[in-house]
Amino acid sequence: MTRHRFRLGALAACLVILAACGGGEEDDAAVDDASSTTTTEVATTTTAPTTTAETTTSTAAPEVVLGPAWPLSGAALDEGAEVSHPAVVVKISNNDAAARAALRGLDQADVVFEERIEQEATRFAAVFHSSLPTEVGSVRSGRTSDVDIVSNLSRPVFAFSGANDGVHAQIRQADSAGLLIRVSADFGDREFSRISDFRAPNNLVVDTAALIDRADDDSVPPTQIFEYLNNATQLGTPSPGAFVSARESAEYVWSESTGGYKRSQEGQPHVTRDGERITPANVVVLTTTYVQSQIDGTSVDAITIGTGPVVVYSNGYRVEGTWRRDFPRDPYTLTTSDGQTIGLAPGQTWVSLTPAGTERELSVAEADAIG
Repeated sequence: MTRHRFRLGALAACLVILAACGGGEEDDAAVDDASSTTTTEVATTTTAPTTTAETTTSTAAPEVVLGPAWPLSGAALDEGAEVSHPAVVVKISNNDAAARAALRGLDQADVVFEERIEQEATRFAAVFHSSLPTEVGSVRSGRTSDVDIVSNLSRPVFAFSGANDGVHAQIRQADSAGLLIRVSADFGDREFSRISDFRAPNNLVVDTAALIDRADDDSVPPTQIFEYLNNATQLGTPSPGAFVSARESAEYVWSESTGGYKRSQEGQPHVTRDGERITPANVVVLTTTYVQSQIDGTSVDAITIGTGPVVVYSNGYRVEGTWRRDFPRDPYTLTTSDGQTIGLAPGQTWVSLTPAGTERELSVAEADAIG
């Protein structure tokens, strides 16, 4: 079951949302100088790209329409609906096959960040806003990368289970600084529960709709962190999908019938407990530097503030460019080598935080074999 919270009211042609102040520990002073007002744009296509076994071609230029949209997915809002609740971020396990078998709710996230934690293992920071499933999991620990990852989401509710003393202190400081709202299973918070068909640690789930009740009078909806111009077909080249290496490598295969990228790990379809295939509309591969965590000697930190190469997969096309994020609360700016903004298609976006040299384009034969 999924629940939403809305307030009804008149909307202008463009939805303007004011962001809350946010920032990482080292950039608080600089962040205070940054503007926090953004205008949401939603892009739609009047004619979908057509795909053959070898190529993907666009039969018409995408039409860009200004209008009210969910800020983290670019999907259109119903007329007269104004979103009032903050985003919710849940840390979700990807440790092994058992964790993936217990997966719940990830297909309903607006944005999923895949970050490395140790020994090339990855974990998900799933961001929910347009949909609030009542069971999401399995919920796992917070990491030192997380504060910067979520700090441009306008003080989201941040749900996790487990962390060492240093990470707990960092997340507590971020809560006190107004960067996030901390909710942890470690303190017996009521939004968490155990399911009976899996063993710990893969049986802990959280109700994201109930997490909204943790919001207070200072809570605001998030602003968009990507542009939704739906222009990959104008900027890139046809592509069957992406391969990203980690401890268990991930593949994303373009599917014209679903309008998204079917995700697999080690060649096996990545599905939720309910049988839903993970199929994001966009895959954004941010080349990211990882450094040793100063808090946890077994973990690494993803550097998500700065700049670096980016590859965007959207609408069956591949676009190379540069990502930039100067301050923690800033959105991600994606541009081509000649300065054009790379815009995403409306829908779920999967953000892979990857070291240099770990992403490549799939061949047609590989994509056909993976399916």
